[in-house]
Amino acid sequence: MASTETGERRTDLKSQLLERLHDPLQLRILLIGVVLLAGYVGIYEPLSAQIAETKSNIGRERKRAELAAGLEQLQMRCDSFAKRIPQQADSKEWVWIQYMRKGIRRFPLKLTRLDCLTPVQVGPYRATVLMIGLEGSFFDLDQFLRWLESNPRLLRVDDISIALADGGTESVGNKDNMIMQLTVLGLGN
Repeated sequence: MASTETGERRTDLKSQLLERLHDPLQLRILLIGVVLLAGYVGIYEPLSAQIAETKSNIGRERKRAELAAGLEQLQMRCDSFAKRIPQQADSKEWVWIQYMRKGIRRFPLKLTRLDCLTPVQVGPYRATVLMIGLEGSFFDLDQFLRWLESNPRLLRVDDISIALADGGTESVGNKDNMIMQLTVLGLGN
């Protein structure tokens, strides 16, 4: 008897379902549900892995584009400084020493020291290190530093110290004299 009851229940459910489908509103709701379910299972589910992969590719390409834009900006900045680096293959220390002596002669300064230290590697460039000692008035030393700052060659003052002259025999007449010791790096190829 149990099998007949389950059979009757099935036929009852089928008949009730068919009766409900004759109602146009309920038929529309069922069809919309079936279409949405078929769309999700048939279209979105297979494409979701491709969508995730495409999103990660887009993110990677955006980072690459940002990096390329950053590199272009750095290249433009490097190009603006390239003309300040001497292109001569013979960038020996004596060239820098002669260049600095020529620049110091423009000012009424007394050169007390001009030593060349061991060159330093700065990225792809070689920097010549010069220790310079100068004596003169504050304004003359200031003008010399301004010359270094606006120099057509790429120079960097690495270390500087300024003190009053001790009043030796040469600077007795001028009490405003100062002594400046500085380390200058000159960039070359």
